[in-house]
Amino acid sequence: MISGSSALFPLEQVWSQEYMKQHKNTHISVLSTGSGFGITNAANGNIMIGASDTYLTKGLRARFSNLVSIPVAFEDAEIIYNIPKLDKTIRLNMDGPTIARIYLGKIKYWDDPAIMVMNHKVTLPHQLIKVIHRADSSGTTFVFTDYLNQTSQDWQENVGRDMLPSWPTGSGYSGSDSLVAAVMATPGAIGYAGLGWILEYHLKSAALKNRDGEFVVGSIKTIQAAGQAALQDPTFPQDFNRSIVYHFHGKNLYPDANFEFWMVNKNLPGETMRDVKTLLEWVLTTGQDPKYTEKMGFAPIPFRPIKSRLTHILNRLLPGNSYQERSPG
Repeated sequence: MISGSSALFPLEQVWSQEYMKQHKNTHISVLSTGSGFGITNAANGNIMIGASDTYLTKGLRARFSNLVSIPVAFEDAEIIYNIPKLDKTIRLNMDGPTIARIYLGKIKYWDDPAIMVMNHKVTLPHQLIKVIHRADSSGTTFVFTDYLNQTSQDWQENVGRDMLPSWPTGSGYSGSDSLVAAVMATPGAIGYAGLGWILEYHLKSAALKNRDGEFVVGSIKTIQAAGQAALQDPTFPQDFNRSIVYHFHGKNLYPDANFEFWMVNKNLPGETMRDVKTLLEWVLTTGQDPKYTEKMGFAPIPFRPIKSRLTHILNRLLPGNSYQERSPG
C-alpha cells in the first residue's frame, strides 16, 4: 500500500496502474491521506510506502530514524484564488510578505495597497478575502509555509514552517481536492495547491516573486529549473533532505518548488523490501517518462545525472529484515 501526500496521489494512481499492467499478478493500492499520515504510518510499519511532499527534517529524522526518503518527482505549491469580477485573462502577481499578511489576517481585502502595488494595471474589487488552508497534516502546507517562512519575518516569528501550523485565520479543509473545491466554490477565496491539481481543474494561479525579484508562474519548466539548481549545487546534501524553496537564483526559477518523496521503513521484511525496491527502480526510470509525470503536473527527476546518489539510497533499503525471508524450499 502507498498512502500519504494528496498532491502526489494523482501521479501515484497513474504509476500504479501502469506498473500493474507491466507486472502481472501485482496489486498496488494508493490512498490520499496527507503527508503526515504517510510519514508516521510508514515509520510504524503500517504501510509499505509513505508519500510525502516533505523531506526528512532534522526533527523528523530524530523521530523516525528507521525511515529512508527517496525523491520521486518535482512539484510545487501555488496560490489559487477566486475573484469573480477579475478578468479571466489576468494573472495576479504575489510575493511572500503579502501572502503571509493575508494568512495572518492583516490584509483583508483584495484591493489592499500591498496587492495593488504588484498589480498596478489590474482593477481589483473591494472584496473580502476568504482565507482557505489545509486542516490536516500536509506536505503541501509545509512547502507553502516554507515560502512564507523564508520571505516574511512576521510569519517566521508568529507561525513558522510546519505540516500542520496553528493557523491565525481562515477555514480548514482536509486534502488538496477538498481545498481546491472550497476555493472554487467561495467568491473571494485564496488557497494553495500543487500544479497537478491546478492543471486538472484548469485553475488560474498567481505568479510568485522569486529570489531574483522575478514574478514566475509555476509550470513544469519553472519547477524543473528549481530542481536542477538544487542538484547542481555542490553543497546540496546527498540524501536530498533539504528544502529547495526560495534558496536558489534564476530568472525563470519558481520559488516554491520542492521534491516529492516516498518514505520507506528500512526494517521491512526482505521479500516485501525486494518488491518495494523493484517498484522504486521502475518509478525512478520508466516512471519518469513525461507521459506519466508531466501529464499529471510533475517535473521528472533526471535519473542518469544523479544515478549514483539514488543508487546509494536504494542500497540502504536492502536486504531489509532478511532473516524473515522464506526459504524457496
